[in-house]
Amino acid sequence: MGASSWLATLTVACAVVATADAAAAPRVLVAADAAPSVSEQMLAQSLFDEARQLMERGKYAEACPKLAESQRLDPGGGTLLNLAICHEKEGRFGTAYLEMKAASSQAVKEGRKDREKIANERLAALASRVPRLAVHVAADEPDLEVRVDGTTLRKPAWDLLTVVDPGPHVIDASAPNKAPFRQTITLAEGESRTVQIPPLLAGGGRAGEGAAARAIDPSAPTPETRTNPLFVGAVATGVTGFVVGVPAGYVWGMTTLLKGTCSPERDSLFCPSDGVRNAWLVAAVAGLSVGVLGVIGIAALPRKIQVAPTASPSAAGAAVVGVF
Repeated sequence: MGASSWLATLTVACAVVATADAAAAPRVLVAADAAPSVSEQMLAQSLFDEARQLMERGKYAEACPKLAESQRLDPGGGTLLNLAICHEKEGRFGTAYLEMKAASSQAVKEGRKDREKIANERLAALASRVPRLAVHVAADEPDLEVRVDGTTLRKPAWDLLTVVDPGPHVIDASAPNKAPFRQTITLAEGESRTVQIPPLLAGGGRAGEGAAARAIDPSAPTPETRTNPLFVGAVATGVTGFVVGVPAGYVWGMTTLLKGTCSPERDSLFCPSDGVRNAWLVAAVAGLSVGVLGVIGIAALPRKIQVAPTASPSAAGAAVVGVF
């Protein structure tokens, strides 16, 4: 959702009506350059009606694109408000926030107090849920290009906390004759973060590799988290050992305690021969030993492992990392 969410946010910000006194305040364009044709209006209405039905069934991922297309064909304050609500329900809080602000402004222009009230109430609820992302450039290189999710971020927007959607976002920086920088971060609901772009290194290598700014290639295979089979084996070993050892130890203990009350003619579970009694002892010791080994394995082995495919020009394999 990273690239699409950022592009959707900037698409909303780019479709604005510019004003002399508020150039930095994005407003979604709700008045078309040319009036839509009758066929466009009919299609837009059909899309709107179907999207509303999908929203009522909780199918927001299907409803939102239909509302967006309806708004494109026949822009209107009501469609825009529904689109913002749909994106909010879908979890795209940054996109919904910008659309909701535009819907509120449009409702004021149209004198729709009902829509204005709904938009402002939802804006107040969204304010604390919207993630915000800023990019700080440590050294302004000649011809430096900074991109967030593939969209160029020009110098006036550096260090500016911008609303985005929750999820992963990829930050790139590049300049001629410099090693490129890339970092992927994941923003949670309501989280604000500033990504530091360090001075780009000359020549080969990738800037930002190392401690906290290691580059992440979004095209690389996603590590797969699996249950560690060794951990499962340790659990099975421990359970089996104690299931065998504890009852065997109990029987051996009882036979030992009752040995003095047994007669040669009396042969039962707690009055066995010496050979049987010793067999119970062996079973108890072996079972408890196996159980202890299982407990040690449970404590020492990771429960999960991450398996990430790796490849090089000469070989292919997989990196395995334990997750405790």
